[in-house]
Amino acid sequence: MREYIPGRISIDGRNIEYRLVTASNYLEAKNEWVEEQIEEFCDKNYEAYTLINQIMALKQSCYLMRRVSHSCGSLSDDLYALKLRLIHELREKYQFEFDDDFVENYGFN
Repeated sequence: MREYIPGRISIDGRNIEYRLVTASNYLEAKNEWVEEQIEEFCDKNYEAYTLINQIMALKQSCYLMRRVSHSCGSLSDDLYALKLRLIHELREKYQFEFDDDFVENYGFN
């Protein structure tokens, strides 16, 4: 086990290399939807919208965990596996294809 070093940890989210942060950001950029279309999708497909948001959160969490020293790499590996499981669930249960490569590359091409 590792020792705990007390102190406040603060990371500016702009240091995470994803321009798209939330499900709303993803749907706006990927589908070129406006706010009303996103709200309609969320109203009709709340569970799918929530899964997309969870996937986006896991992407950021993996990014951060891969940069933590004195931690175990299996934590980020398992977060990544969870992200893949949610992408699969989104596809199988809600017939929604999440474009992981799109999020990875958005704004950097």
